[in-house]
Amino acid sequence: MKNAIPIAILCLGGLGCADTPAGDEGEQPLLTSRQRIVGGAVDTAHAYVVGVGTRSRAFCSGTVISRRTVITAGHCHGTLTRVYFGTSLGRRSESVRIEASRRHPEYDPGTLENDLTLLKLESDAPVQPAPLLRESMENSGWYVGPDYTFVGYGVSDGAAGTGFGMRRVVTFPILAIGPAQVGGTPGTIDATQFYYQVPAMNTCAGDSGGPAFLVRSGVERHAGVTSFGDDPCTLDGVQARTDLDQISRFIQPTIDEFEADNPCRADGLCDATCDVGPDLVDPDCADLHCGADGVCALACVSPADPDCALDDDGVEE
Repeated sequence: MKNAIPIAILCLGGLGCADTPAGDEGEQPLLTSRQRIVGGAVDTAHAYVVGVGTRSRAFCSGTVISRRTVITAGHCHGTLTRVYFGTSLGRRSESVRIEASRRHPEYDPGTLENDLTLLKLESDAPVQPAPLLRESMENSGWYVGPDYTFVGYGVSDGAAGTGFGMRRVVTFPILAIGPAQVGGTPGTIDATQFYYQVPAMNTCAGDSGGPAFLVRSGVERHAGVTSFGDDPCTLDGVQARTDLDQISRFIQPTIDEFEADNPCRADGLCDATCDVGPDLVDPDCADLHCGADGVCALACVSPADPDCALDDDGVEE
């Protein structure tokens, strides 16, 4: 699976190009270089992974991280108006309007450093949010070596650019956490990025903005956003980090602004009164609901929460 990032009209350095979907008045070209998930499988489990785009179609991926907040890539920031839900996206897919968006103030379109955007939904997402990785990543065996799970709606054929709109998943380890020398497409990565290079597995166009999850205490937690990679999606890729530093500097202050009146928002503190079943509301409480207690916590993956039953579209029943 390759990063679900639209092909950018403008290529910078070694970044791949992608064409922004046409047909939407006011839609802006996106700087990106990630393509579909390569070497992955159709995914029905990650309901909180969503498509983002305009009123006519999605063209990037994202993740619901609080009831009214979605995270995606900074280079997807254009004129985003809707978030789409479901395993397969189309004109009839359920969607919610975007009320506001905030790109990282230190986003660099040349290097794709700080490649993050947060979206405020006009109404509550119809899916539960994914927990954040509230740790500081580093180049140790705690982070480099374990498998990460990458999810997105990117094209399934990097060469042909076809297959966008089906959510796919692939699992593999990462190679380095920035700042680091990595070779390959970027050569170097900065402190806001991490890097992977796995034969026959990758992210691709349309996966841009999609998540990388790392499991902690049986719960998968949002650790990164698909950013860029080699143009044919066959060599390597880079994610924008969403761990503790970015949470403290950008993600948490924005959630607090977007959802100031929501006591159940993602804030690092579990409010047990938010989760009375059948679905998790406060993502910070996920690890407390991984057993059979009447509350479905989708983020519980090792083992899966027995309270969760998914319909054919990957949404909790």
